[in-house]
Amino acid sequence: MFSRVLDEVMSRLDSESTSSSSESRRSKLKAMIAASLRHIDLVPRDEFDAQAAVLLRTRQLLQELEQRFVDLEETVKLQNQAEK
Repeated sequence: MFSRVLDEVMSRLDSESTSSSSESRRSKLKAMIAASLRHIDLVPRDEFDAQAAVLLRTRQLLQELEQRFVDLEETVKLQNQAEK
């Protein structure tokens, strides 16, 4: 994702390479980078960490439920064998 943005910025820089002043180029570069970064979906670190914690807990619950399901299947299987 970032490499694509950097490639886009570099291609714009190549097309903008004129004999304009250093300050003007700096201003154009800043505007190009800002425009490119607006297209990237970013989230704050604390929100990312919170979602990672939710995902971890969800995975743990899923593993517990899977184990309970296996245990219940085994119980039903044993009950069926005992009834025969």
